[in-house]
Amino acid sequence: MLTLFFVNELSTAGTQEIDEEDAHHAVKVLRLNIGEEIKISDGKGNWVSGPIAQISKKALQISIAERGKESINKPELILVQAITKSDRSREMLELITAAGVDQVIPWQAERSISKWQDDSERKWLATIKESCKQSRRVRVPSLRKIMNTPSLSKEINSKNLGLVFHESSEIKFAETQISSNLDAIYLIIGPEGGITDNELAIFQSSGSMIVRLGPTVLRSAHAGFAALSAVQTKLGRW
Repeated sequence: MLTLFFVNELSTAGTQEIDEEDAHHAVKVLRLNIGEEIKISDGKGNWVSGPIAQISKKALQISIAERGKESINKPELILVQAITKSDRSREMLELITAAGVDQVIPWQAERSISKWQDDSERKWLATIKESCKQSRRVRVPSLRKIMNTPSLSKEINSKNLGLVFHESSEIKFAETQISSNLDAIYLIIGPEGGITDNELAIFQSSGSMIVRLGPTVLRSAHAGFAALSAVQTKLGRW
């Protein structure tokens, strides 16, 4: 699989350039040379690939040999993640990006220990983008604005499915039926302290299902990855 880089906009001509930090990383760290093929994306699903044609001090240029576009699958997979401790956020984002999440919604749950900071959005976006490079994803998942429980419950409607993953549920996720006609599936992951009874009641009132993955309790930072993997398998994508 070709090494992936991102640019703000793809060229419509026969060549594509990357510069500054990405070019430095490609040449000095990855030791890429003339003739080696790489892939470049705009982060919106559009990509080009081809061999490296020129290398300068601050830029790298490829001859475009192929173009493509990756469409968004329906239903979209939206992870609602209760804000985790700062040292766990990076790990969580790396895992869910690799697992194919389409949108990420930070959730200020009642028992969230950490708070959304002024620089949290920038840090989360940077980690998501770096994780896309590592996992070779040409479409960067979108990071939504932070939401609270009432706002989230209002967003989940008849065209969507809300799945709240909680160890108290008697319904196994494996027993649930998922329609392919949905617009989106919301996977709701609580904080380390757990989802409160009040929050569970609010989500249930919006039609969300309370389900469990298995007999063990996962860390909040790991549960999203497990939930996405299970849903991807059930949808037949994995």
